[in-house]
Amino acid sequence: MSPATGSVPSAATAGVEAAAGTVLLGRYELGGLLGRGASAKVYLARDLLTGRSVAIKSFPNPRAGGDSGGDQPIEREAAILRRLRHRHVVRLHEILATRKKVHFVLDLAAGGELFSLVDASGRMAEPMARHYFRQLVSAVRYCHARGVFHRDIKPENLLLDAAGDLKVADFGLGAYSSSDHQQELRHTLCGTPAYVAPEILSKKGYDPGKVDVWSCGVVLFVLAAGYLPFNDASLVNMYRKIYAGKFRCPSWFSPSLRHLVRRILDPNPATRIDADGIMSHPWFCDGATDDDIVHIMRGGHDEEAQAWLKTEFKHEDDLMARDMTAFDILTFSSGSDLSAMFGAGPGKERVFVSEPATAILGRVEDAAKKEGYRVIRREGKKGPVYLEEESGGIVAKVAVFKIADAVSVVEVVKGDGVEAALFWKERLQPAVKPLPLPALLSSS
Repeated sequence: MSPATGSVPSAATAGVEAAAGTVLLGRYELGGLLGRGASAKVYLARDLLTGRSVAIKSFPNPRAGGDSGGDQPIEREAAILRRLRHRHVVRLHEILATRKKVHFVLDLAAGGELFSLVDASGRMAEPMARHYFRQLVSAVRYCHARGVFHRDIKPENLLLDAAGDLKVADFGLGAYSSSDHQQELRHTLCGTPAYVAPEILSKKGYDPGKVDVWSCGVVLFVLAAGYLPFNDASLVNMYRKIYAGKFRCPSWFSPSLRHLVRRILDPNPATRIDADGIMSHPWFCDGATDDDIVHIMRGGHDEEAQAWLKTEFKHEDDLMARDMTAFDILTFSSGSDLSAMFGAGPGKERVFVSEPATAILGRVEDAAKKEGYRVIRREGKKGPVYLEEESGGIVAKVAVFKIADAVSVVEVVKGDGVEAALFWKERLQPAVKPLPLPALLSSS
């Protein structure tokens, strides 16, 4: 089992580790071992504050040996997961650390692996394969919009939550767009042999988005056929088949499915169909309205955003409902969540102002609307305000905290990517900065 799965173990494996019953940092009670990899173990755990079941992925702390330089894989995976908040992607809730260990607190995939749903023949009927392929494409398209590329999509990394919905897991081989990662993003040899795209084998560089689409096509083939499109006892021969795009669809594939699979498993990345093309393909859209497809592609993000508002920022809501004390200022972020120490995630800006929160948040809303972003805001509250892209990604979160009668602090959590950075520089930063004195006098 992949070390990032977080799927529920069988009775044979539950409770294997001596760690069961241990309380981690006074918050999470560890249960049975769910899986292990080369450098990590995943445990079932229970949040003692909420009673919620989670998965905890534990790594040796890379800094325990004094290594404080370089781009650590743990830090890269944390930076990736912190960018993602989508129904069909395993979520990172927080990061805990001790001197010897780093722990990711993740969604628990209580439904196990996707392949547990195949029938006696080892495959899925086309309608069921379509249902889960839509969820997979929704997740992958969202990740790409956030500048994240998985690069190891395969059945072992496709899990199910308690409701039976897909969760994409294990971004250990993932990469994200940044000036520091362009070489790695396009040239690193990675992936699982049977699911790897032909352009990776050529070692001439590749588009990581097209690579993920290829792997999704292999997954679709396996779901509907029950076997791999490219397979051979000899790894070299299998790579030859992949490089040539040489495969045969089974007789039970519908003509429309055959056409889509051939468009995805096109060995030429320049002519290979992309995620948007998949969305408009007749097989993908079969039985769904345009509104259904839009909702699927958003991955229920509207509902996710509302749940985020209700559950993830209770502490901030409490602060916004009253004046902040000196202790509040010192403990502005959670003492147990060390996420900010790991890699390049969304940046934060804090600005002290002497204006009412309503005035600042009003300018923030105006700035967002001018750029075509959606504004999500709780009714009857002064914030926080969430600004969303059409793809569902959070561009920014803005909150205003009152410190005293004449002083407040505006906190902006910025999204990732070039567009979010440009929006901050050109629109959002001027909106949250204190107004010059003449403007303040004219508005009073």
